[in-house]
Amino acid sequence: MTAPRTAFTNGRFYGAPTIERQLPGVRLAHLAATMSAERVEEHSHDDAHFVLATHGRYLTTAWGPETEGPVLVYNPPGVIHRDRFVDTGGYFLAVSFAAQDWRDLSAAARTTAADALRLTGDSARRAALRLTRALLSCDPEPLTLEGLGLELAAQAMVQPFDSHRPPPWLAVAETFLADSFDQPISVADLARAAGVHPVHLARGYRRWMGAAPGRRLRTRRLERAADLLMHGRQPISEIALAAGFCDQSHLNRQFARAYGVTPGEFARLCGRRQPDVSTVQDEAFAPA
Repeated sequence: MTAPRTAFTNGRFYGAPTIERQLPGVRLAHLAATMSAERVEEHSHDDAHFVLATHGRYLTTAWGPETEGPVLVYNPPGVIHRDRFVDTGGYFLAVSFAAQDWRDLSAAARTTAADALRLTGDSARRAALRLTRALLSCDPEPLTLEGLGLELAAQAMVQPFDSHRPPPWLAVAETFLADSFDQPISVADLARAAGVHPVHLARGYRRWMGAAPGRRLRTRRLERAADLLMHGRQPISEIALAAGFCDQSHLNRQFARAYGVTPGEFARLCGRRQPDVSTVQDEAFAPA
């Protein structure tokens, strides 16, 4: 007889909270993963929730393109999955909405994603990272936390990609970007690699990726920088060059604009069990 799948109640995960806050309509937690990958079985959650893996390699079956950098996933209430960290020592942000609260939000927005999604857009990652920073700060303002939680929720209220199947050339172009992101690339180069006209390529990128080719190139470079910051030990100046930026200041500007945190702050959020609040707040930032 097959053992029943685990169904977690609201806000519960395979993890031990380092900090946890219950707010009207949303529960926030920063957790240390407690289960090795081989022991994580298929399971579900009563709530709708977002998971941002801030430290460690995270595997998910959620729909969406695989990217480098922090993994951000949305799971609807009741979806069965086996998302997990590859190794022990993982840490993650969890943002949970009780099923009825989520239905109310979805009804107000008149739409919501029905399937588990990988959220890879700048706005989604920026909202999740700003929320992580705020939650781990010394005395977070509840209104700020609640607002950022709803800002993240909005990312699942609209399907991020066109519902039609993307053309095969798009995968070829994306592979070319992934292999050549640290080199100067023109639209003609990308179109030549994909075997389509540059105008057709530009129009297709806007339709299926929601961004121009140049923005996708910048996104690829930022993802590589984020991945190196999460898992490497190189100085940020070296990471900037390895990711295709001309220097560290260029990376700093682009990273902060895209994700809402600087590379140094991102590395601390991802690399400490319980980030030191004094170091988390030591860089000049506009209030969240």
